[in-house]
Amino acid sequence: MAQKIKAATRTSAAKEIFKSQYSNDAAAQRSRVLDFLRRYGSLSTLDARHLIDVMHPAARVMELRRVGHEIATVWSDEMTPEGGKHRVARYHLMSEVC
Repeated sequence: MAQKIKAATRTSAAKEIFKSQYSNDAAAQRSRVLDFLRRYGSLSTLDARHLIDVMHPAARVMELRRVGHEIATVWSDEMTPEGGKHRVARYHLMSEVC
Protein backbone atom coordinates (compact mmCIF):
# COMPACT_ATOMS: atom_id res chain seq x y z
CA MET A 1 0.00 0.00 0.00
CA ALA A 2 2.80 2.43 0.89
CA GLN A 3 4.43 1.80 -2.50
CA LYS A 4 1.17 2.69 -4.29
CA ILE A 5 0.93 5.95 -2.34
CA LYS A 6 4.59 6.74 -3.08
CA ALA A 7 4.06 5.98 -6.79
CA ALA A 8 0.95 8.14 -6.86
CA THR A 9 2.88 11.01 -5.24
CA ARG A 10 5.67 10.71 -7.83
CA THR A 11 3.12 10.61 -10.64
CA SER A 12 1.32 13.65 -9.28
CA ALA A 13 4.57 15.60 -8.92
CA ALA A 14 5.68 14.52 -12.38
CA LYS A 15 2.46 15.92 -13.85
CA GLU A 16 3.21 19.20 -12.08
CA ILE A 17 6.72 19.27 -13.59
CA PHE A 18 5.31 18.39 -17.00
CA LYS A 19 2.62 21.11 -16.95
CA SER A 20 4.89 23.85 -15.65
CA GLN A 21 7.66 23.24 -18.18
CA TYR A 22 5.92 21.88 -21.23
CA SER A 23 7.64 22.19 -24.55
CA ASN A 24 9.11 19.54 -26.79
CA ASP A 25 12.41 21.34 -27.33
CA ALA A 26 15.54 19.74 -25.92
CA ALA A 27 16.13 22.51 -23.36
CA ALA A 28 12.68 22.03 -21.81
CA GLN A 29 13.14 18.27 -21.74
CA ARG A 30 16.53 18.65 -20.02
CA SER A 31 14.90 20.95 -17.51
CA ARG A 32 12.17 18.38 -16.75
CA VAL A 33 14.73 15.59 -16.37
CA LEU A 34 16.89 17.66 -14.03
CA ASP A 35 13.88 18.84 -11.99
CA PHE A 36 12.69 15.23 -11.56
CA LEU A 37 16.18 14.08 -10.58
CA ARG A 38 16.47 16.90 -8.04
CA ARG A 39 13.13 15.98 -6.45
CA TYR A 40 13.49 12.19 -6.44
CA GLY A 41 17.17 11.40 -6.97
CA SER A 42 16.51 8.95 -9.79
CA LEU A 43 14.58 8.63 -13.04
CA SER A 44 14.09 5.55 -15.20
CA THR A 45 13.67 5.55 -18.95
CA LEU A 46 10.04 4.53 -18.40
CA ASP A 47 9.46 7.35 -15.88
CA ALA A 48 10.88 9.84 -18.35
CA ARG A 49 8.70 8.65 -21.20
CA HIS A 50 5.44 8.10 -19.35
CA LEU A 51 5.56 10.75 -16.61
CA ILE A 52 7.41 13.76 -18.02
CA ASP A 53 7.12 13.19 -21.79
CA VAL A 54 10.81 12.79 -22.64
CA MET A 55 10.99 10.21 -25.42
CA HIS A 56 14.80 9.93 -25.58
CA PRO A 57 16.01 10.38 -22.01
CA ALA A 58 19.49 9.00 -22.75
CA ALA A 59 20.18 11.97 -25.02
CA ARG A 60 18.94 14.49 -22.44
CA VAL A 61 21.06 12.85 -19.73
CA MET A 62 24.10 12.92 -22.03
CA GLU A 63 23.54 16.65 -22.61
CA LEU A 64 23.25 17.27 -18.85
CA ARG A 65 26.49 15.35 -18.29
CA ARG A 66 28.23 17.49 -20.92
CA VAL A 67 27.52 20.64 -18.92
CA GLY A 68 28.87 19.05 -15.74
CA HIS A 69 26.06 17.26 -13.93
CA GLU A 70 27.24 13.95 -12.52
CA ILE A 71 24.57 11.38 -13.36
CA ALA A 72 25.11 7.65 -12.84
CA THR A 73 23.35 4.95 -14.82
CA VAL A 74 22.14 1.74 -13.19
CA TRP A 75 20.45 -0.94 -15.28
CA SER A 76 17.28 -2.56 -13.95
CA ASP A 77 14.35 -4.68 -15.08
CA GLU A 78 11.08 -2.76 -14.92
CA MET A 79 7.51 -3.32 -16.00
CA THR A 80 5.88 -1.02 -18.53
CA PRO A 81 2.34 0.26 -17.87
CA GLU A 82 1.27 -2.22 -20.56
CA GLY A 83 2.72 -5.13 -18.54
CA GLY A 84 5.92 -5.84 -20.48
CA LYS A 85 9.21 -6.39 -18.66
CA HIS A 86 12.20 -4.44 -20.03
CA ARG A 87 15.80 -3.80 -19.07
CA VAL A 88 15.99 -0.03 -18.73
CA ALA A 89 18.36 2.61 -17.48
CA ARG A 90 17.72 4.32 -14.17
CA TYR A 91 19.58 7.60 -13.85
CA HIS A 92 20.78 8.87 -10.45
CA LEU A 93 21.81 12.46 -9.80
CA MET A 94 25.14 12.32 -7.95
CA SER A 95 26.18 15.98 -8.06
CA GLU A 96 25.32 19.17 -9.90
CA VAL A 97 27.10 21.97 -11.65
CA CYS A 98 27.64 24.88 -9.25
